[in-house]
Amino acid sequence: MKNSSVRNLVILGVVAVGLIAFGYFALFATPAQKMVNEAEDVLAELSVEADDKAAAPVARQGTGSLEMLRLLGEDLECTIAYTDAEQGSAVEGTYFVSGGSMRGDFLTESPDLSGQILSSIVIDDKNMYVWSEIEGQTYGMKMDLSLVDDPTYDAREPVALDAAVTYDCKPWRNVDRTVFVPPSTVLFQDMSEMMQAGMEYGTVYEDAEMP
Repeated sequence: MKNSSVRNLVILGVVAVGLIAFGYFALFATPAQKMVNEAEDVLAELSVEADDKAAAPVARQGTGSLEMLRLLGEDLECTIAYTDAEQGSAVEGTYFVSGGSMRGDFLTESPDLSGQILSSIVIDDKNMYVWSEIEGQTYGMKMDLSLVDDPTYDAREPVALDAAVTYDCKPWRNVDRTVFVPPSTVLFQDMSEMMQAGMEYGTVYEDAEMP
């Protein structure tokens, strides 16, 4: 009889402990876990929002190079201002960049300083194209990108890729990649072939100015 009473007391004690434990977790643990889950959800949403904001295009103003803007990897349309230190002349133009490609159209001083020339440059995934219109004639050159940094080759860009320019850029929201296609109406001479033939790009300009 005594053993049976002890056994009953033990069982009641176990049941009581179980009820207390259940009550504790029901009152405290479950809400706490719920709050943890909610906090994790909020943090995940904030992280997504932060990533979206970080990826959102922004306007940019400042001083830097055309190559720097290209390597940002953003879709930008810009106005560019540059002063040619050698000639002391001002150069202004527009600049578009997207997906590693770029297009610049600049008004530069003519060689005899009698007016302005519209000169353009395009860089795609393989080549750099430069062309200018002089006295109704268009002259163009193309160069493999692997040669751009070679000082042997003078591309005569309207604005050097590493020159410091003043830029005012805004997000290019409706990208039109056709602007990166060189005009089919221009005959582009290959710079490497010209150098091998002993010619220097720019002599066509000098010939064009001769009466």
